[in-house]
Amino acid sequence: MKKIINIILPLLAIGVVAFFSYQAYKSASELEKVNKEYYETQSDIGKLVEIRFKSILKSISFGALDEDEEQIKLQHLKAQKIVLEEQAKKDIINLAIAVGASLLLFFILSLDAYALMLASISLITLIFGVITPILMIVIHKDIKYLGDVVLSFESKTIISTISHLYHNGNYPIALVILLFSVIVPLLKSLSMLLIVIWKEFKIAQTLVKFFKHLGKWSMIDVFVVSLLLVYLSAGSSENSYSQIQNGTYIFLMYVIVSIITSIVVDRVLKKSSSQHA
Repeated sequence: MKKIINIILPLLAIGVVAFFSYQAYKSASELEKVNKEYYETQSDIGKLVEIRFKSILKSISFGALDEDEEQIKLQHLKAQKIVLEEQAKKDIINLAIAVGASLLLFFILSLDAYALMLASISLITLIFGVITPILMIVIHKDIKYLGDVVLSFESKTIISTISHLYHNGNYPIALVILLFSVIVPLLKSLSMLLIVIWKEFKIAQTLVKFFKHLGKWSMIDVFVVSLLLVYLSAGSSENSYSQIQNGTYIFLMYVIVSIITSIVVDRVLKKSSSQHA
């Protein structure tokens, strides 16, 4: 019975986390598309003038004129935006609950099964963390007669941020973020999986020690703090609006799970060593 539990529960937890990670990614990506279309419409001066002019004509005609198609489209996009924002929040809460519940399986599963499950969840949250939008920034200005005009709209993932830095000639920064926020975490998560599976091999202990030392220089904490500073500085201006997206929360979940995974895997290796002594 214990053996069945150690197989079924980890697989179920991994499946649930993978499902909600995908849902969080999907809703964030759909929100990004709607936001882009919505804010691009608000940045088109020609369309805004046309919408404003037709709105005035409709007021003068006491509603005799039909509502402008562009205005209807803008209202529809705004409604979609609100719905998707709520859905994105629900999805990330569901994912957080799934990850939290998985961590509590420590009291039920064997140490090996728990370590294998955490290593898998760590890999899943990392992958979705780097491809899901992490931050949206909107620069806008209230212009007389036109209303709120969007001057700039940006929505970034970790991968797109690296690509943006690279194409703008910031090669060292792009390389550092790629190395310490993508490559090293990916290698670490994959190594944790392999270590648990082949814990009998001497190289497993060496890999754990290596990634423990490397983790001190991984700059994950620096990345998260920098992201929050960008968010706070952007949000401090009356002409800018910023919003943290699902990717940030998924990435933070990866950081937490990764730390716990390292501790658990280390305990698995110590247990294995004492059994073979």
